[in-house]
Amino acid sequence: MSDRPDLLVHIGHGKTGSTAIQRTLQRNAPALAAAGVLWPDADGHANHQEIFHHLTGEVKRAPGAPASPRDDARRLRRSARLWETLLERIAAERPRLVVLSCENQFRPFAPAALARLSGLLAPQFGAIRVVAYLRAPASHFLSAAQQDLKKRPEFEIPSRSRYRDTLEPWMRHGPGQVTCLRFGRADLHNGDVVEDFCTRFLPLDFAALTRMDDPENVTVSAEAMEMLQTYFRGALLPPHPWYGRRPQRMKALIRTADAATPGFAKPRLNAGLKEAFEARATDLGWLEDTFGITFDEVEPAAMSVEAAEARVAELRDVADICLIDPVRHAALQATLQHIAAREQRLGARIARAFGRARSALRDPSAS
Repeated sequence: MSDRPDLLVHIGHGKTGSTAIQRTLQRNAPALAAAGVLWPDADGHANHQEIFHHLTGEVKRAPGAPASPRDDARRLRRSARLWETLLERIAAERPRLVVLSCENQFRPFAPAALARLSGLLAPQFGAIRVVAYLRAPASHFLSAAQQDLKKRPEFEIPSRSRYRDTLEPWMRHGPGQVTCLRFGRADLHNGDVVEDFCTRFLPLDFAALTRMDDPENVTVSAEAMEMLQTYFRGALLPPHPWYGRRPQRMKALIRTADAATPGFAKPRLNAGLKEAFEARATDLGWLEDTFGITFDEVEPAAMSVEAAEARVAELRDVADICLIDPVRHAALQATLQHIAAREQRLGARIARAFGRARSALRDPSAS
C-alpha cells in the first residue's frame, strides 16, 4: 500500500456552492485533520486559486485585466512556495486525503498546462480524482451574470460548448478520473451541496462539522444588478466619498439597500432567453453520453442554434436579460441614499473608526 495520500481536486463549476464548500472545509480544518484530511493553506483566499498558478504554469487573471509579466512572475513565485509548503505539510502530517478546491479551474486548459499539473501531482499522490458539480445552461448563466456584476461592469457569455470545452481536456490530459454530478436540490444530500460534497468525498460525519455560507453570494434583485452594473460603468456615483474609496463598500451598500427595499424578487430571465441558452448549448448530448447527466429543466430546442446565438449575442445590459421594476428601482435608490446618510453620521463614523460597532454594511472587508 502506498504511503502517498490520495488527492481530490474540486473544480466547481462556478455558481454551484463552491465557496460555501470551501469556507466550511476551512472552518473545520482541525476536524478534517483529525480524520486524516488535509485542507491546504489557501493564502488568504476561500479557494486554492494561487497554488494552481504553479501547478498549471498559467496565471489566472480577472476578465479584462491587463497582462503584467512582472506581477505574473511574482504570483508564480508565491504559488511555488505554497506548493513547497503543501509538500512539507504532507511529509509532516501524513494525511490520507488532500483536498484542493478552486472553481476557477473549470475552464479550457491547453494540454501542456494539464500535462504540467499531472506531472507535478502524480509523484506526490496515490489515487487522484477530479470532481465537478454541473448546473443547467440557463440557470448557470443568470447566476454567473449576477456574480460577474458584483465585480465588473459586464457579464460574460459562455461558449456554446462550455461543458465539453472544459471537461474533455481534463479527461484526456488531467491527473485522474473525472466525476461530474448534477447540481440540483433533488440530486444533493438533503438538498445541500456542502453536505453532499462532505458526505460523498470525506471520511467523517457531516453532522460534526460547522457549516459556513458565503455572504458575498447572496442573491440580489434585478434592480440591484442594474445598479451594480451602472456603478461599475461609472454612471452611478457613490453617495459619499467613503463608499468610493473601496468597491466593496459600495457593493455592500447596494446589497443592504436591496434587502431593505420592499418588493424583493429573485431575477428571472426575460422571455425566450431560457430557450435560447438551451438551444445554443451544443454539448448537452455529449454530456449525457459521457457522464449520464441530463437537466430536467432543459426542454427540446425551440429554435435553431443560429437563431439562439443571435439572440444571446444581443445581450449587453441587465435590462436585456431580466425585467427591472422601475418603481422598485426608484425606491431602491431612495433607500440607498437614506442608509448612506445614516451610516455617515458622526456617531457611526466614530464607531467604525474605533471598531466598537459592527459595520452596517455587513462586509468585514469594507471596514
